[in-house]
Amino acid sequence: MGMAISVQFLNGVKSMKILMVTPFYHPIIGGTESQIENLAINLNKMGISTDVMTFNVDQSWKPWSISHIRKGKIEKINGINVIKIPALTFLPTRILFGVNFIPGKFLDKLRDYDIIHFHNDVDLSFPLFSHFVDKPKVFHCHCLHLTYGQYMKNPLDKCILKKIANVFVVQSNYFLKLLVNLGIPKSKIKIVLNGIDVEKFKPSSDLKIENLILFVGRLDPKKGLPVLLKALEYLRTKVHLIIIGPPSRPWFFKYCLSLIDKVSKNTIHKVTYLGTCSQEKLIKWYQKASVLVCPSLSELFPMVILEALSCATPVIATNVGAIPEIVKNYENGILVPPRNAMRLSEAIQYLLDNRKIRLKFGEDGRKFVFKNFSSKVVTEKLVEIYMDLLKVQFA
Repeated sequence: MGMAISVQFLNGVKSMKILMVTPFYHPIIGGTESQIENLAINLNKMGISTDVMTFNVDQSWKPWSISHIRKGKIEKINGINVIKIPALTFLPTRILFGVNFIPGKFLDKLRDYDIIHFHNDVDLSFPLFSHFVDKPKVFHCHCLHLTYGQYMKNPLDKCILKKIANVFVVQSNYFLKLLVNLGIPKSKIKIVLNGIDVEKFKPSSDLKIENLILFVGRLDPKKGLPVLLKALEYLRTKVHLIIIGPPSRPWFFKYCLSLIDKVSKNTIHKVTYLGTCSQEKLIKWYQKASVLVCPSLSELFPMVILEALSCATPVIATNVGAIPEIVKNYENGILVPPRNAMRLSEAIQYLLDNRKIRLKFGEDGRKFVFKNFSSKVVTEKLVEIYMDLLKVQFA
């Protein structure tokens, strides 16, 4: 496939336009939103005109507030045209379908594009209200580990899900199986791995710091930070743990801060919480770290693992969700059971005690990401899906 298909596609459909549609985007930014931005940037670089549509929201996520109901706007964010539209919590649609009401005049914008690419299965507002927009549609599932139970319990939601797209995209075989369980035909599901800019996330051996442990993620219960802090109590080697990520629930944030204080006072280890930081600074921490630890209790497809491996930093992670499809046990990292502080501590100690193995895991991790998860490879796979959809439409 590769670039030859992309060139063929561009020659055949020179004026093709893609619209990425997502309930969340700047200023609300996370792993999913970063993926959407990355895809849009790369598609535009390939000459495929790609814009983003999202709700006109602020950090408090109130798309239906009075100031937003009457107006939308278009912003240029990191070189991408971002169409921000209003939404209204119309009680019947919210109760029946769990969606927000979208004024029809904004849905007319969808007709300006050749393919509508919906993202994020936590909200079906856009797909539902664009049902009668006759365009090829892709639905990209990013949060099936969270939404699967909801769809299984709610027949109406499951029915809507099955009818909203021509093609469904997931990041792994694990989530392909979940979609099949929800009644989506396997023939309509494509696996497109999450992509990463391997030229930006790259190794720097000069920056490596011995015994520096890194945790990157929201301070949310499912991310398992308390398990990692408990694991430090069993660790013989003195380490410096760097924690990077925003707080989520206030009560849990306070709990984590109390655990950090306890570890700092009662053990030989140093723990530093940095909050959020820029991508440039985050890359430096990936490059400095001896090991990234991802102790999640549940997980989808954590980008932090790909980012660390791309920087040649080995990973210790729990064997949940799609993580085993990224972390190859004792090849580029180590897998441990969730909620097991002792096993996590043993894995950390093993890599700290074996520098050569640690470096080899990092080197092999970089090669694995370069081959399977580079932005170029992932974007070309997506272009192939677009091309197949348009072939069917114009056949």
